[in-house]
Amino acid sequence: MKESIVSVDCCTSWAALGLAEDGVVRGEMNVDAGRRQAEILPAMYGCLLESCSRRPEEVDLYGLVAGPGSFTGIKVGISFVTFLAWAGGKKVVPLSSLECMAFERIGRTGGVAAIVLQGGGGRICGGLFTSKGGLSPLTRLMPDGAYSPADFMDAVSAVAPNLKEVQWMTDRPEKTGRQFGEGAGFFVGVRPSGAAAAILAHMRRQDAIPPDRVRAEYLRDPDTGA
Repeated sequence: MKESIVSVDCCTSWAALGLAEDGVVRGEMNVDAGRRQAEILPAMYGCLLESCSRRPEEVDLYGLVAGPGSFTGIKVGISFVTFLAWAGGKKVVPLSSLECMAFERIGRTGGVAAIVLQGGGGRICGGLFTSKGGLSPLTRLMPDGAYSPADFMDAVSAVAPNLKEVQWMTDRPEKTGRQFGEGAGFFVGVRPSGAAAAILAHMRRQDAIPPDRVRAEYLRDPDTGA
């Protein structure tokens, strides 16, 4: 019997769901839902399962991207997944939004990726990852954290002195580019991928925990714009 994992990511304005069986993606749905994430998640979940000829009781694990990102989106994702897991007696694999986005871009090809998400108050949430490619696990080159743009640049430079070899990625290229200026090079826009999160959840399935142990990974204090 194949192991089915459904992943959910609402850490940005996107609602991203993926379904993988034994690490092979069966389907995904990625929608720029804005503030309608909570409204459309149940329908997206049902549509994804129906499209893949699966029932909720056939889901073995849930992958949950628990932050960092939008406080509201994180709460929506956690509430939805923990309810499903509790109702079905399933466990949850917590995932990082920064790692999921890095995996989407360098998981197959390899390389070094700096991932930046808007954090509010002039700060960003950032992480630095490397991959050998071939869907191998990523390696963190420095701790994920909330930084000022200047501090993040300094932290990345200390680990990867040749900044031109780093792939710079963000959820909001125009705003992030203005914050960093020319120092970080060209920022490429990256969006959440349900497929990437589902594959990562399969790779991390040994880290599955009961739903009541799930915690958000905010990396920063709340602000009114989150």
